[in-house]
Amino acid sequence: MEIQGPFFSLAKAAEYCGYKSPEHFADLLRGYAVPKYGPKKNRYARSVLDAFMADPKSLKRGAPARRYVPKKVMA
Repeated sequence: MEIQGPFFSLAKAAEYCGYKSPEHFADLLRGYAVPKYGPKKNRYARSVLDAFMADPKSLKRGAPARRYVPKKVMA
């Protein structure tokens, strides 16, 4: 995927993708690996948003791996 601008703030990215609330859009993005750009990592590239809206599964985060912690057995 080639990264192309323009680059949007969270509010503008939510508006571009058709969401009324930037907070709801931010909650939605937590489940996806949508890369952020800019010096403060607070911008979204239009090309990435287009790819996300076309196929959200391609950027879906997997479930965190569970650690196995053995239990001590009393003898």
